[in-house]
Amino acid sequence: MQYCKQCNVSVSGADDICPLCQQNLTGEKERPLYPKIQTVYKKHQLFFKLLFGGTASAAIISVGINLILSQTGFWSIYVVFGIISFWISLVNVLKRKDNLLKSIAVQAFVLTVLSVILDLIMGWSNWSIDYFIPITYSVELISLYIIAIVKKLPAEEYIVYIITAVILGIIPIIFFLSGILSIVLPTIICTILSLLSIVWLSAFEGKRLIWEIKRRFHL
Repeated sequence: MQYCKQCNVSVSGADDICPLCQQNLTGEKERPLYPKIQTVYKKHQLFFKLLFGGTASAAIISVGINLILSQTGFWSIYVVFGIISFWISLVNVLKRKDNLLKSIAVQAFVLTVLSVILDLIMGWSNWSIDYFIPITYSVELISLYIIAIVKKLPAEEYIVYIITAVILGIIPIIFFLSGILSIVLPTIICTILSLLSIVWLSAFEGKRLIWEIKRRFHL
């Protein structure tokens, strides 16, 4: 056990300083009183480093391409905005202890509705359906999968939110087919992510997927 000469008290544990006066302790250290609990970041440090490097690289590359092809407009601003929103949402939900997936789903839906309303108020320049909606649901899908992997959630806890995100993520293709989009790339990316989600869910969680659909829609 360690000892504080300043306070004349014995201190258990493995701390280097006295909790009362902050002076250095003398004596032999003992085992820590409480076990160290790793944070989500510590447990998946490599994963988050790769994710940060990938998203930061995507932002830098998009800005670089946009500067080279300046005649195409300042579309890289929306890419950077989407990446920043992705990280804000990811950090926010990982810190929460309630239903994180539901929080993301509700947040995405509310933001898309607000974006359409704001676009209408501003005179409708198509930015909500060209960029915001497809980028939002692309980010939602990626966020749901990341949280499901990091939290090691069972399929029944996340599959319904994935299905909802997939359905809403395919809706922008209607705007594309109707010819009202000015920029199609975000919508194409969102549709591809949604279709890939269906394929992978069917391949790995096919029975659970069918069971959840029947249960949710009372089929």
